[in-house]
This record gives sequence, structure tokens and C-alpha cells, in this order.
Amino acid sequence: MLVNKGLYRHFKGNYYLVVDVAKDSETQQDMVVYRALYGDKKLWIRPYEMFNEVIEREGVKHKRFAYCDEQRLVLEAAVFDIVEGQATQFELAFEQAQCIISAMTGYISHDIQRCIEQPNQYLLLVQWQTLEDHTVGFKESQQYQQWRDLLHDFFSKTPAVLHYQKLNIAD
Repeated sequence: MLVNKGLYRHFKGNYYLVVDVAKDSETQQDMVVYRALYGDKKLWIRPYEMFNEVIEREGVKHKRFAYCDEQRLVLEAAVFDIVEGQATQFELAFEQAQCIISAMTGYISHDIQRCIEQPNQYLLLVQWQTLEDHTVGFKESQQYQQWRDLLHDFFSKTPAVLHYQKLNIAD
């Protein structure tokens, strides 16, 4: 039985992270454990056979879950320095803004973290299918203007934004 841990795309378009394969304690059936990378990020299980099956929709055959080559994906890292005293308001605005970015073509997932040493600094990590999904698809869209309207007044300086890809280095 082979299910690689890592990123998978459901045939309907959403992304999931396979955590592991587990055994059902009653039936001994192999179950794939995976987490949604959208919405409330629920943890799910599905029988191994069902996870790996090929299904047919509208005359087209698809793997229910297709493994993604994570080395081809792009990680956007943006550092936000927030105006002194505006952190709470920024966080509230980001709750709205994250709905905008998560609906964009090529978006996979995101995470935002607050700096311990500099509490007015945040790190946003966004996983994209391609660099162009961020730099063209998002940055040149009407949705980006909504994003800017919600967030950019909170920035004390222009955010530093860089893009990264995984290296193929064995453990």
C-alpha cells in the first residue's frame, strides 16, 4: 500500500495534506488520514481504496485525489510591519482579507504568524500552484484591490515579499 504523505488535489479542485495511513481498530481496514487546506481545515479519514480510486464524472476519468509535486509549488513569504497600536485592527481586517486570497485561482493554503520579538510584525505564508498565480493572477486582479483596501493602511512600510520553492534534499 502506497500513499505518499504530502499535498493532494481533489478532483473537484480543493487541496488536502495527507498526514498518514492508519488502521481501523475494528475492521483492520487501511484508512488515509488527511487535512483540508481550506475553510476550517478539518481532519478527515477515508478508506485507502476509496482515496486511491479512479472515478468518472461527465464521461471523464479522474483520480479522486492526485498527488502534487511539491517542488513545483511556490511559497510566498510576506513580512508585514504594522503601524504601532494597530495590530488588533489589522488582525480583524485580515480575517476578511483571507477570504479574498483563498478564493483566487492557484491558491493552495496560507498561514499568518505574529512575531514574538516584534509584536507589530507578521509573517504571511501563501502556497501557490505557480509564481504567476500570485504575481499576475492575484496582483493584477480586482480582488487584489479589495485586499489592498482592507490591509495596506495598516502597513508602516512596504511589505517585503519573496517567493520560494522546495529543494530536493533527502532527510
